[in-house]
Amino acid sequence: MRRLLVLPLLLVSALAAGQAAKPPAKPPEEPPTFSDSAGAEYVMLPVLVTDTPGKFADGLRKEDFVLKVGETRIPVDTFDRDESAPVSFAFLVDTSGSMGVASKLENAKNAIRAIVRARQAGDDFALFAFSEGEVRMIADFSSDTTKLLRSLWDLEASGQTALFDAVAATPERMMKGRNNKRAILLFTDGVDNASTLTAEKMAELLQRVSVPVYPIGMKNASFDALSDQERRELSVDTLQMLASSSGGKLHLVAGDGDLRPLAAQISSEVRQQYLLGFAPSGKGDVKYRIVFVSVAKPGSWVVRTRRGYRGTAPGGE
Repeated sequence: MRRLLVLPLLLVSALAAGQAAKPPAKPPEEPPTFSDSAGAEYVMLPVLVTDTPGKFADGLRKEDFVLKVGETRIPVDTFDRDESAPVSFAFLVDTSGSMGVASKLENAKNAIRAIVRARQAGDDFALFAFSEGEVRMIADFSSDTTKLLRSLWDLEASGQTALFDAVAATPERMMKGRNNKRAILLFTDGVDNASTLTAEKMAELLQRVSVPVYPIGMKNASFDALSDQERRELSVDTLQMLASSSGGKLHLVAGDGDLRPLAAQISSEVRQQYLLGFAPSGKGDVKYRIVFVSVAKPGSWVVRTRRGYRGTAPGGE
């Protein structure tokens, strides 16, 4: 049995040495952060709101949102929306042999370079590559992109694709970015010819993903033109489930001309996130709980966020 390496989150403590005559200064409070752990971990929901023409909704306030877990309305503890806030981007790149066809891997590299070039102050980035069911960390999260950009040149296409085995190994790694606004960009041609992940395990995986995932399916045809066989090869349905469960969005691209503008579009979209947070009680069963977010302000709104979280009941339930 292959053993997939899963890196734990690192807890880093900064200790300040004070003078004997003065008590040490109280460190500033850290904002709540994402967690995909079960139990009483704080739950952060990245939320995107658009009107029916697709324009992002500006100026919404905390009281404009209705948050429910199941049938129970939950007060929003944390609320934030700052378009200038930095983002943590994790790039997960399929490097299987099929990605070498029609320059798909090279096009993915170019899209990553475009996002990095357009970075804003405080953004950090990580790069992961997968094939044969193994995920390799190429460059860990850092605002210094020198290693990441240099490493892109060394990525080569080879081996079989165990797409969903690879995705199953990555959520813990992808949580390490320092910013509360986050996104995972998954570049793949979707041909999965080696995964051993069962449908039950896939359902469990989808429950654990708390960062918006943007699968980018790289085929030399538009979605409408795909045959049934091509759709099966591209694993469209499963990629769509991964995107919608996490609050991301699936995109299918035909080539470099589509991919670079799309990369810029996704980068801009992530910065439009509203962040809503609440604390589970730590009591009751640990299970997957469905989350509903809506906008009470008059208008026709389309709201996109993750479908739920795995943990205990929210406080007050």
